[in-house]
Amino acid sequence: MNGSKIFKLIMITFVVLASVSFIANRLSPKVPENDDIASIREKGKLNVYIDPSTEGMQITLEGDTVGEQFELIREFCHQQNLNVKYTLESNLNKAIEALNNGDCDVIVRYIPVTTSLRDTLLFTESLIHDKQVLVQRKKVIDKVVNDSFVHNQLELAEKTVTLAENSPSIIRINNLAKEIGDTIYINTIPRYDNEAIAIMVSKGDFQYTVLGLHAATRLQKEYKNLDIHLSIGFAQLHSWAVRKTSVELCDSLNSFIKNSNLD
Repeated sequence: MNGSKIFKLIMITFVVLASVSFIANRLSPKVPENDDIASIREKGKLNVYIDPSTEGMQITLEGDTVGEQFELIREFCHQQNLNVKYTLESNLNKAIEALNNGDCDVIVRYIPVTTSLRDTLLFTESLIHDKQVLVQRKKVIDKVVNDSFVHNQLELAEKTVTLAENSPSIIRINNLAKEIGDTIYINTIPRYDNEAIAIMVSKGDFQYTVLGLHAATRLQKEYKNLDIHLSIGFAQLHSWAVRKTSVELCDSLNSFIKNSNLD
């Protein structure tokens, strides 16, 4: 092989390796080597992805920011003397992606602690124990019988449950279908969370959805035609989440949560 061919081969190999390196860098997470609380203090702010709901964070018509988890994370940042940037995100998968890419430091929402999620997330101490319930309109509304009312889990066979796109409840409904030995159809819609869908159930737009009992109980006080009696799952721990490498941040959050006297 003459020198010219060897030179061309070297150049081709160099170009291929450079291309592979470029693609790998583009696809690899943007998480800094030291992404724990020290680096957060250095950059000057905590990036929070928070659930846009009454449990998470909402902006009222008067322009006030409200939400029980918003109040908690705001108090944590105050105690830690941290500035905070909030990003509203109803899609849990997108929040996890932002966490792993380094765009988010902590996901503030009631996340069910499951084995599969433990493989990729570091969970804080639990904030609540909650179980999933079916949200539907009551059996009798204004003396009119609701023919679609479901009394037990078996009656969900061949029914359609509407859920938010990528909702964790999808897994539970699929498992429930296997348990009852029949089909339960799932209708997923984007840009809405399950709480918004529950309001649409109250208005008659959909027949069924699934919500945590904690949120469903609060919602039922305002939308009194909703029934939330039917449990579709066991009680689960619900927590916030950080990256696996953010051990010190998780420890600080855990200390705060333990001292917050949460119910």
